[in-house]
Amino acid sequence: MGESDELCEAEVRKNLILVELGKPLTIPLAKLNRNCNFKREWDKIQRVWHGRTQEEIEKRKEYNQRREVKEKQKEYHKEYNQRPEVKERHKEYNQRPEVKERHKEYNQRPEVKERHKEYSQRPEVKEYNKEYSQRPDVKEKKKEYDQEYNQRPKVKERNKKYYLAKKKKC
Repeated sequence: MGESDELCEAEVRKNLILVELGKPLTIPLAKLNRNCNFKREWDKIQRVWHGRTQEEIEKRKEYNQRREVKEKQKEYHKEYNQRPEVKERHKEYNQRPEVKERHKEYNQRPEVKERHKEYSQRPEVKEYNKEYSQRPDVKEKKKEYDQEYNQRPKVKERNKKYYLAKKKKC
């Protein structure tokens, strides 16, 4: 094939078949797209495979960027994530060692630590945390946890050492 933009019809058909088979093209896609027949056939194949053309995909992207659509999607995801089976699946995923390790590595990054620090210093966050920690149910839960924690042998030993050292100083 020469330098001209005119493509041989047989070459176009050959590349269409390669597309359908999922094999590499013999001519770059940008060059093939300049051929009207190829573009028309390509759109037909995409419609069969994916149910829509590139223009339809672009329209869908624009639609999904609208504020009301985003809010609707956010509400749906919130409801979806409250389902027991979804919560269980997320919990199971987050308990995997490789996922825990990835989260730990991420949270150790300086920019992430800085972002968390800035967030926790915001007045509304401080106020919320203060109110939360004063709730009776939270206080009760913390008390139960502290009692259980302090019964652990390691903790008992550490506390014993601490109090003996403090007693010697006094």
